[in-house]
Amino acid sequence: MSLEQQIIDQLKKCIPEAISSELVGYNKPLSKLTSSVIEANEGELFELINGEFSNLIGGSEFREVLKSELNNKLAKILIQRMSGELEKQVNALKQNPETRAKITLAISEIVSSL
Repeated sequence: MSLEQQIIDQLKKCIPEAISSELVGYNKPLSKLTSSVIEANEGELFELINGEFSNLIGGSEFREVLKSELNNKLAKILIQRMSGELEKQVNALKQNPETRAKITLAISEIVSSL
């Protein structure tokens, strides 16, 4: 890679970082100017963002993804909370000689059927 290309690559990397830094820095001139522009266009920006947000949450794909993710999260939470209870029940079953015998017979039947 040539020196010229390395310089261009560094500029492509540094310029966005510098702009970001200027926008979020405390008492930066570009930050004040950006705030003024946003305030001047607040109504239009609100309508644009609100419209896109409404389209997003009204879309079937969003609803399906949200439903799926909520189901996954709820399932994980339930499993985490139930694992202790399940473990207690399994331990109780293991301690009961009658249940142990039934489990052993069931396993033997499964193995012999294979």
